[in-house]
Amino acid sequence: MAPQPHVTPAGILDRLLHGAGPVLTPAQLKESVARSLEDMLNTRAALPAGLLRGHPHCAASVANYGLADFAGCCLGSAADRAYICGCIRTAVERHEPRLRRVDVQVAPEPGAVNRIRITITGLLTTQRGAIAFDAVLQPSTLRYSINRRGPL
Repeated sequence: MAPQPHVTPAGILDRLLHGAGPVLTPAQLKESVARSLEDMLNTRAALPAGLLRGHPHCAASVANYGLADFAGCCLGSAADRAYICGCIRTAVERHEPRLRRVDVQVAPEPGAVNRIRITITGLLTTQRGAIAFDAVLQPSTLRYSINRRGPL
């Protein structure tokens, strides 16, 4: 009998939208994580960051899902890019449990005006080896687009 590929359950949003469904293959898992990251990056947290400082469980709950609004940040500023990087890392660590050892890099998009490229790397909890996702932010719409680069 041929060995079965390693499978894992779908993410919470996929399960809510599409039912329990089958477990995911490694390729499907990577695509599911990419979709979840894109959804999270394109959702704005309704509460100010400091409001939940004394309530860590609430800060990590769905009540605080998404990112802060970066409309007031200057993408040419290293300090603002570091702030954006930290916010994204915190959001991914809180709301994407299928990724661990998350690292986020933010850099200006080469050849583009007022755009940044975000690289999110981490380890999938069910697999060995790192995976990377590239996200590009268009500041005029504050919309992120995610591309999965695959194993590093």
